This record gives sequence, C-alpha cells and structure tokens, in this order.
Amino acid sequence: MTVAVAARSGVWAERRRRVAELRARQGFARQLLDFYGALLGVQEAAFLEAAASPPPAADLAAYVAETVLPGIVDVGVAAGPDSLRSDLIRRFGAFEAHELVRGWMRGEEQTMVDRFLARASLGPVLEALDQDAKAQCAGPRDARHCPECGGPPQLSFSAAASDDLATGRRFLVCARCAAAWGFARMTCAGCGEDASARLSVFSEHGTTSGERGSVVRGLPTGAPAAAHPPVFPHTRIEACDTCHHYVLSIDLAIDPAAVPVVDEMAAIPLDLYARERGYTKVITNLMGF
Repeated sequence: MTVAVAARSGVWAERRRRVAELRARQGFARQLLDFYGALLGVQEAAFLEAAASPPPAADLAAYVAETVLPGIVDVGVAAGPDSLRSDLIRRFGAFEAHELVRGWMRGEEQTMVDRFLARASLGPVLEALDQDAKAQCAGPRDARHCPECGGPPQLSFSAAASDDLATGRRFLVCARCAAAWGFARMTCAGCGEDASARLSVFSEHGTTSGERGSVVRGLPTGAPAAAHPPVFPHTRIEACDTCHHYVLSIDLAIDPAAVPVVDEMAAIPLDLYARERGYTKVITNLMGF
C-alpha cells in the first residue's frame, strides 16, 4: 500500500469514531447510524482490496458489481431499516448489477434502492483509485461538480481558519467519490447564484437575518439560546431562493471533531426543516435524506 493510500485509509477509522460519538448523543439518528456503521465494514474492506489490487479502469462497473455490491446487499438486508429491507428483498434478482452501477456512474435517474446500492458499492472503490478510474464517470468538471469524477456536491464544509485568514475556506464534497474541492462562500452549490438577497442560511437557533428560534426544538422567538444548548451548533442549511435547492454545511472551526460526511448524514431534523420550507437537497445522501 502506498503512503498516499495508507493516509486515505484513515478516513474509515475517523468515520467509525464519529458514528460512535453521534450515536451516543443523537438518539433520533441511532438506527441510521447503526446501519451506516455496519456498512463501513464492507466499504473499508472494498477500499483496501481495490487499493491493493486496482481493477482496470475500463472494468470498474463490473468489478464493483461482482466484488462489492453483494456485501452491500447482505448488510442492507441484515441491518437496514424495514423499508430498505423490503425493497431489497423485492428487488433481489430483478436487477442487472453491472447496469445498476453504470447508471450511477453515468448520472442517470435511479430509484432510491438502486441508487443506494450503486452508491454504497462504488464510493469506497473510487476513493481508493486514481484519476483514470474516476474518469470513467460522467458529469461536468466545473466549479459546482467534482473535478475528479464529475459528481454532484453532497455537502459543504468550512475548514478551520489559518493564521492569515479570518474564516476558513469553504469546500464541497462529492456525493460519488468523496473528493473535496474549494468553492466560493455565499454561492449556491446547486446553480451558482451569488446574490446575497437570494441566499438563505438557517441554523438551529435562527437565520442569518437574526431571527431567533430553533429548527429542532421550536424555541419561542426570543428565547435565550443558552437555555437550550443546540444539537447542531456546527451545522447549518445553505439554501437558494433561485433554484430552491440546499446543502447542509459543517463548520470545522466550531467542531473540529466533526467528520462532514457523517455529521451531514445524522442531521435529519435540519433536512426535514429545509423540506418544510420548500427546498430540495442538491442530492440526497447515502441514507436518502
């Protein structure tokens, strides 16, 4: 294993650590986090195997369908929520595994269960492989899409500020390969809108306009935030009133222990709040939120 791959392999331990931390304090997300924790074992094994013996780039879809997807199906049936389990049982044997993976690589519309299977299977393999493999995936390589595989942004995060910056840089994270790339602040990740009047930011205790209240607990307007410590002090909704899309954003300056892909997945109440306000996520996460 190369030094670069060894360094990247540490993300699996970090994801497991964060799952355990959030599971202990966010009971509403416990079932989801338990399922994701079970998936991590299969995904890490797929990552390590692909890193040790990389498949030919042209055979990527077949490799994933044959070596990774069966394990994802097994975990889904054994540990997934009832709705997913039922869908998997109904779907079992009725799909062409190679085409299912290729559909996600091409950016095609897929049912929720098909996208879950393809995404959970392909993701760790892409994380392990180089640019030749990622080039097999379709999608624009522009500011709002992954420069490596062309995938859409799953989430936004702000890094901790360096000594010469007042605030940390903003990044987007790819829904397909988990790569991160720099992106302008106060710009919609869905359509590129950068007029501040068209961009809304909602946090657990209000909005950027100074409105008081709580997305999660429904605090009365004007209630002191200190009386109700926030569940998501480092997470906010970044929404656009032009395209009506949103992403969740994780601020690592506020919580350096956060792991953006895990924290975003566990912030279910914020997703529900955004939906109630009429916004649609740029792309739902692995768990369908």
